[in-house]
Amino acid sequence: MYIFAKIKLTTMTKKDAIEQLRKAKLGHKKWISYAKAIHMGIPLKKESLPVIETECDFGKWYYKDGQVFSDIESYKAIEEPHSILHNTYMKLYISMNEPLESGLFVSKSKAQRKRSKELNELMDKLLQISDVLINNINQFEMEIKEMPDDEFEKLQ
Repeated sequence: MYIFAKIKLTTMTKKDAIEQLRKAKLGHKKWISYAKAIHMGIPLKKESLPVIETECDFGKWYYKDGQVFSDIESYKAIEEPHSILHNTYMKLYISMNEPLESGLFVSKSKAQRKRSKELNELMDKLLQISDVLINNINQFEMEIKEMPDDEFEKLQ
């Protein structure tokens, strides 16, 4: 004879969802500070280095708990800039750690200027994409706040 216990699944309240989203947004802002540190040449701990988009604090929320919102357009609008952001961060990190290409035809100072220009362009792109991402997250948060409770409950 088998006995099955009924497991009551807890549902997320609107307040919980907004709290999780804000926590994830804070994780993103912390991550951007790491990118700025890398750009300035500050060594970081291994756990602060670039990761794929599903492994950062924000990505862990977005691709796990946040999936209950996957049918909402403002939620979907978050994924592309988030992915581009990670790709740009990885390029920045790799570029910072590549050896300078100098030699017979390229002086070390010219190679350093070229790298500095590339790094600045990548950092500018990263910050622009971050702004887009934060705006999209804010739009999504606003939609959740304004969503009628009965509509929110249907998402669970």
